[in-house]
Amino acid sequence: MLPKLSNVRLTALAILGAFVVALGFTALDIVPAASQEAVVRAWRVEASEALQDPWSSVWGDVGPASVALSAQNATKPLGGGEVATVRARALHDGRTLYVLLEWKDGTLDDTVNGHTAFTDAAAIEYPATASVSVPSFCMGDASGSVNIWQWKATWQRDIDVGFATARDRYPNTQSDSYLFEDDPVFQPALSLGNPYAQRQHRSPVENLVAASFGTLTTADVQDVAGNGQWKDGRWRVVFSRPLTTAQGYPSLAVGDITNVAFAVWDGSKGNRDGLKSVSQFMNLTLSASVLPPPGGGFPWWGWAIIGGIGATAFAGLAWAYLRPAKAGGGT
Repeated sequence: MLPKLSNVRLTALAILGAFVVALGFTALDIVPAASQEAVVRAWRVEASEALQDPWSSVWGDVGPASVALSAQNATKPLGGGEVATVRARALHDGRTLYVLLEWKDGTLDDTVNGHTAFTDAAAIEYPATASVSVPSFCMGDASGSVNIWQWKATWQRDIDVGFATARDRYPNTQSDSYLFEDDPVFQPALSLGNPYAQRQHRSPVENLVAASFGTLTTADVQDVAGNGQWKDGRWRVVFSRPLTTAQGYPSLAVGDITNVAFAVWDGSKGNRDGLKSVSQFMNLTLSASVLPPPGGGFPWWGWAIIGGIGATAFAGLAWAYLRPAKAGGGT
């Protein structure tokens, strides 16, 4: 028969258990949906080319919003959800909005030169126009369309390295060549301007619009830039666009608050189309305030005091649990 635990020990055990669970969530990069932060704040900074570098030190000074993701279960093909969390940061220089997304991905998937090869990708979604009701976070709806910026690792590779052909995947393959292989007649998708058939891209980000499932269309205006880099098992992607854009697309201004949602595709897990990890809508605020110094201006000795209090409290709980219980199971 197990010995009876005192109330103090039960309380200490519960707190220690919660602490272990929190450490596990942190290690696995999991954010419970109930704890999802409601706001991504875009701080004001001076214009700089460093803002387009996803691993620039300037982004290290921006506190991220950890956004919980889940499988897409609104329409077929259902699934995804392999990426549990994406970290979002945002900055602006008064003219351009920059949004940085970061997530864990143990494999680099930036080619689609095979039947089962799918690309890593990420997207940001906004309501296309200001309205009283928020559109569906899954591709919008008839009462509210959405504007989507989708970054693709394959397009990033096309820009950085060059178009990946089937011969790159299968270098020993032998194939005949067509006599008129450069004739547009033999490349109808390319001759019609299909963006997915292009071998050269000005930006790795495609600007899209949608008003429900099955209506996703490339936008007439392609003014969204981007830069993605995979490093040490993590993707970081910067999206950027002028605050003011063409009519029919969401322009922004300092002081505005808009809705924003995120999506991530893991190519190695077979993610494509609706198979993805998605978030709910949250708020994006374009702050007039400048980016505060690292640590939010809180002095180092303040963090030292907080750390000391936390360590003392933890030691006290451990002592309460480990010390011998009084006879009779005292409280």
